[in-house]
Amino acid sequence: MATDFWSSSHYRDWIVDRATAEQARAVDLQYADQTQIALIGILFANIISKLCKKLNLRQQVVATATVYFRRFYIKNSYCETDPFFVASTCCYLAAKAEEIPVHLKSVVVESRTLYSNEYQYKSFPADHSKLAEMEFYLLEDLDFDLIVFHPYRSLLALLPRYETVQESEAGEVSIESGSTASFYNDGERYWGTGEGRMEGIEDGAIQMAWFLINDTYRTDLCLVHPPWIIAVASLYLALVLHNTTRTKLTPSSKPTLNPISGAVKYPSAAQNPYIKFLAGLNVSLPEVATVAQEMISVYALWDQLGEGSTGEAANAVADAGMKDQEAKKQKISEREVVDLLLKMRMERDLDRMHPSTGRPGGSGKRVVE
Repeated sequence: MATDFWSSSHYRDWIVDRATAEQARAVDLQYADQTQIALIGILFANIISKLCKKLNLRQQVVATATVYFRRFYIKNSYCETDPFFVASTCCYLAAKAEEIPVHLKSVVVESRTLYSNEYQYKSFPADHSKLAEMEFYLLEDLDFDLIVFHPYRSLLALLPRYETVQESEAGEVSIESGSTASFYNDGERYWGTGEGRMEGIEDGAIQMAWFLINDTYRTDLCLVHPPWIIAVASLYLALVLHNTTRTKLTPSSKPTLNPISGAVKYPSAAQNPYIKFLAGLNVSLPEVATVAQEMISVYALWDQLGEGSTGEAANAVADAGMKDQEAKKQKISEREVVDLLLKMRMERDLDRMHPSTGRPGGSGKRVVE
């Protein structure tokens, strides 16, 4: 993997603006509303995670596969493709890219079992060559750009005691060979005037930030924002959501009286080392705040789907009162989302066959008279 984000294809070609991400869903919006389309994105992030776990693949492969999936759908529509097939292909390719390859047959068998048992989707092809063929179509739409920089690496770069740690299994930090030293070489570009690393943060808060990053892959944040912005936003939310750390962040409201001068001194939040650290970073704080808000809002949407959001980060958001309680009243099952997707594909096929103007072309695309 390239060590320089600034010269990577991720930075050059795969950070898009919000308008581009929204425009990619223009065709899908003819057959579903924005909430339904967002639920489809969450569903397939969940599916990729489940499939990778069945294949015994670690979280970094899950993250890379999800990024490939979202990059593919920058150029394609849900209603014109088979997202189940694409999701499996993304897992297969991501495992290769992360140097943990799995056998093609295993991907096909586990995909068919998962989709049939949990989603009643029985159209996944049993022919292994179909998935191998789809891999080439996926590579083409990805422009053969397989390098992905994840926020995990940026998060570890902020924490001095993990100076020799690489990204690893979600929620766990283990020592592996290698170093993030090459990452620090570019650190001054955005870490600001301080040392760029936070001292004294508790392991529980770090783990919380890790879980929050995991959950960002259920959104388009990985397409719209660079990884360090997501990492800083996750760390900020972790400081707020982690009980012990939140107590340290909140200054005592009790003023102190100077017995000599009689002056009253009120505690200053700016004296908190965490706040000083975040304020000293050379990043756009409004952008960080926007990302943090999107991260919180995805839990309300996720709660509408199936069993809802799960995990330590989701529970912490709920405990902090940041979830929309109305979401629980608007439940939609995963099977209903699958039915919606199949309906969208059927309606799209009908529109291609019977366009309002023009005639259907051989490729299925409308040819305007």
